Amino acid sequence: MNIVASITYRVNKHSAIIQKKRLIKWLDNRHRSRITKGTKLDQQQSKIVREFWDRYCRIRFYGHEFYLEKTGAFDPRFIPDSVYFCIIDRFLNNHEAVKWIDNKCYYPRIFSGCKMPETIAYRLNGFWYNGKGRGENQDVIIKSVLSEKSCFIKIATDSYGGKGVFFFDSQKQNKEDFVELINSISKDIVIQKPLRQSSTMAKLNPSSVNTVRIITLLRKDGTVKPYSTIVRMGVGGSKIDNASSGGITCGVNDDGRLKPVAYNVKGECFKEHPDTHQKFDEIVIPCFENCKQLVIGLHPQVPHFRLVSWDVAINEDNEPVLIEANLCDGELDFHQLNNGPVFKEDTNDILNEVFGKK
Repeated sequence: MNIVASITYRVNKHSAIIQKKRLIKWLDNRHRSRITKGTKLDQQQSKIVREFWDRYCRIRFYGHEFYLEKTGAFDPRFIPDSVYFCIIDRFLNNHEAVKWIDNKCYYPRIFSGCKMPETIAYRLNGFWYNGKGRGENQDVIIKSVLSEKSCFIKIATDSYGGKGVFFFDSQKQNKEDFVELINSISKDIVIQKPLRQSSTMAKLNPSSVNTVRIITLLRKDGTVKPYSTIVRMGVGGSKIDNASSGGITCGVNDDGRLKPVAYNVKGECFKEHPDTHQKFDEIVIPCFENCKQLVIGLHPQVPHFRLVSWDVAINEDNEPVLIEANLCDGELDFHQLNNGPVFKEDTNDILNEVFGKK
């Protein structure tokens, strides 16, 4: 390593350390800001949490206090956001590789053989392609988009929480509106037809495609284990289901039946959907076992990412459809709000691997 490279490396390393400290502080404060009743762990609870975590790292209690206040559950195995995003996720997932692999334009090549929303067109590095991957000029793409009643335009990279997803209605909008929209987006984009979802899933909220989010871990022996599963649903007529965009989430039992309560991003509890008044535990996810088998089969295709959060929709024929693979930084809060500690009985084994404990 020459002197310039050495200095650059040290500067980048120092900058990364500062950014990590800022992120940890922000994540801790995010939990603290959502503790609205001043909930604190008592002396015995604090001792239990400290004894569990001291062999790994020092933590603050904000996450445990947040889950205690919102769900009434106390468990030292709750993973703090700062540990999950800054340590666990970065140990299990290659954040350098995600820059090149996590692009929705490449999904048909990476995750071949599974159902996905039908692609009308996509733009990759400024070049346009039709749904079959053949290069086209922009005028042809515009014509094909306008021939559809509606479509979703999705930013192909660095999109999260429903941000970067746009609904285009060709019956209410025109060519100029579409051109203005795509020109305002500098990143790669994919344009897809709306998905007709299962009538069962539509009972939760008909205006949004309500998706199943499953966390899976690619274990060192090559097997894949699903952990927490929740259903995400929109509210207030929203066409997206993300909790961070105002939606709510509900835990799922092993048999595919939803749990009795749902939560929003603030940890507020709902016993029925606020718009449709659908009782959550009256819903059983169609083809739930097929959803799990789908993501179990797909995960080994991206071995650089051992902890993946999958978004799966159920189409009108009650078949699983892959919507998105969150290859890193998949959300944690709504899993633990609905289902308790995300890694359950495997928490110690996973932490031992991450922190190099025998």
